[in-house]
Amino acid sequence: MDELKMAASFLREVEKLKIAEKNIPLEPHWAFCYSMFQKDCIRRLFGDVSSLKLLSGIDPHAIALSIQRYLGPELRNAICVFYCVLRALDTVEDDMNMPSDVKVPILENFHRHIYDGHLQFSCGTNHHKELIDQFHHVSTAFSELRKSYQELIEETTRKMGAGMAKFILKEVETMNDYNEYCHIVAGLVFIGMSELCHASDSADFPPEHLSNSMGLILQKINIIQDFSDDMNAKPKVHMHWPRHIWSKYVDKLEELAYKENSEKAVSCLNDMVTDALSHVEDCLEYLSTLQDSAMFRFYAVNLIISTGILARCYNNVEVFRGGVKMNHGHSVKVICGTKAISDVYGAFYDYSSTLKAKIDDNDPNATKTRSRVEAIQKVCENLEMGVKEKIYHVQQGGSSLVEQQVDPFSLVADELSLIGNRLRETVQVVGVPKLASAAGYFFEVGVEGKRFRPTVLLLMASALNMSLPGSALDTAKADQLRASQQRVAEITEMIHVASLLHDDVLDDADTRRGVPSLNTLMGNKVSVLAGDFLLCRACVTLSTIKHFEVSEALGTAAENLIAGEMMQTASTSEKHYNMDQYMQKTYYKTASLIANSCKAVALLADHENEVVMLAYNYGRNLGLAYQLIDDVLDFTGTSASLGKGSLSDIRHGIITAPVLFATEEFPELQAVINRGFDDPANVDRALEYLQKSRGIQRAKELAIEHANMAASAIDSFPKSDDDNVRISRQALVELTRMVITRTK
Repeated sequence: MDELKMAASFLREVEKLKIAEKNIPLEPHWAFCYSMFQKDCIRRLFGDVSSLKLLSGIDPHAIALSIQRYLGPELRNAICVFYCVLRALDTVEDDMNMPSDVKVPILENFHRHIYDGHLQFSCGTNHHKELIDQFHHVSTAFSELRKSYQELIEETTRKMGAGMAKFILKEVETMNDYNEYCHIVAGLVFIGMSELCHASDSADFPPEHLSNSMGLILQKINIIQDFSDDMNAKPKVHMHWPRHIWSKYVDKLEELAYKENSEKAVSCLNDMVTDALSHVEDCLEYLSTLQDSAMFRFYAVNLIISTGILARCYNNVEVFRGGVKMNHGHSVKVICGTKAISDVYGAFYDYSSTLKAKIDDNDPNATKTRSRVEAIQKVCENLEMGVKEKIYHVQQGGSSLVEQQVDPFSLVADELSLIGNRLRETVQVVGVPKLASAAGYFFEVGVEGKRFRPTVLLLMASALNMSLPGSALDTAKADQLRASQQRVAEITEMIHVASLLHDDVLDDADTRRGVPSLNTLMGNKVSVLAGDFLLCRACVTLSTIKHFEVSEALGTAAENLIAGEMMQTASTSEKHYNMDQYMQKTYYKTASLIANSCKAVALLADHENEVVMLAYNYGRNLGLAYQLIDDVLDFTGTSASLGKGSLSDIRHGIITAPVLFATEEFPELQAVINRGFDDPANVDRALEYLQKSRGIQRAKELAIEHANMAASAIDSFPKSDDDNVRISRQALVELTRMVITRTK
């Protein structure tokens, strides 16, 4: 019965994922690449697919689509090509029938073959041989990627090829060798994936050392698990167990397989497992940074299954006899049950407990192993309780809605696409091509950003989609209401982009969203006129809604934007150093538009004033939290990650929360501020004070406070049993977490 329930659950997962198949390009080269990608993902997760079919009665190939379900086509295609290129490179390294003097030059120059696609050799078996023989399909797909993706894939391939060639001719002697090899064949994969996501502007960019740790632990688990297969392989393969470890127990590596050396072999194995455990904490932190739910689940499932294998390997002589595998039933449970970061903490705590119970005090590494296992357990306990700010969960503030991780942007992806098309169309009504091009600059695909504000408003509309007492909407009226709420999202985005165009002129900005600012490309006059035109188009669209209170709310938001900009450009005043003044300015410039737009969405649905104000308060506090983190990132981010010059605020004399908090600790900082920041030396002095203070930390804490208040507003909405309403509310709470943890 349990197996039937598990199969049914897995079937539901697969059915959800099959929709992604429709998004795969139909061209032969793309069909080939996705076929290779899916086959290899399945093999890595399940091994023999036929065994899983016997368990559940279904074909599990759709599980590979988990990484495709929510990702945009551009990033999805880049990841697919990246995977195929590196899989082909790995196939060359693994082919032991190829002489080293032939293999090494191929590995060192493989990055050049990506462009021409004509491989003058054949290697590998089964679908890996097919990948090599038809590599021209991969090359064709590669040629259609954006140049930034091509450069990242080429550079990663170059590094991996050179590193693989090095270890064809060199044994793994030291622990440095071991870590370097694992970095080359696996760490670079995760680093490259993170860089691709970063280049797409659709996902976070985990720090390189965390990405590397993910690769290291998974590769080390493979090396441990595959000992028996590798030792018995014909022709003989390279063994990558480091001499530094195995030489403590035997004279030759193959002696670990001798039955008379079982005790020594297990001690050596436990030494290897203990080393692999050193990467677990980094991996948990890595997963906690992933905001895209598809990427999170893909990596989390792989890591949990692999770590489960590691726990089974510990103190298990079968590693040297026939190998240790994870049963398919457990793999299915992991896939169906891993939806949120808390599921990962729970799994790692359980595996740690299992491993801890197996520790033999007579083992030479027992003390070190126990110490690492207990450290992992403590981390899991702390993280699950929300102790560490880096994986901050909004439910600390009282929200009961965060039941599972949801991707807010994917929930409204279709409507966002529709709104994007409408915005591109609305600027074409003017009969002046240059003005239309300028006004539509930040609506073009690739530079439209994540469309944060429309996402908030569409989710708010769904979160408030409840039957009101004494009323019932028929389908036509419901569609009309949704159309009006979509128009509010369009109006809000037009007002927002207009403010960006005007801000860039006032700030003399060079970049915006990682591309040249419009004023840099077309001049200040065109930028100002384009912003004015968007405000006019927003007014025209607003007139079609025919709702006085909605017009008043959105008009107030536009008015506040101008007032906030005037407050920011004031030259000299003690108000610069007043936190209340700063928060008022921040509300006007950032939070008012989100707050009043949320209010407008609630007004259109005819909700009572209490609910309308809850929607308003959500937007207000979310906007304040967003800007506070933006001010923090101006000091802690980079130009590349922010899409604009870092330290831009202080260089323009704009005093933000981190500096204001720092002046409370170091009043002498105010004298530096009074002198202005035309002199770079004054900027350096201000930064010195800031680094000594808790200014950045206090700004983060204030942002968290407002994020909590936003989440509490959602939790106070009238109760609803509707699944769509509940999920939309979860997504709104998830947005508050994403605002706090974002890095760009």
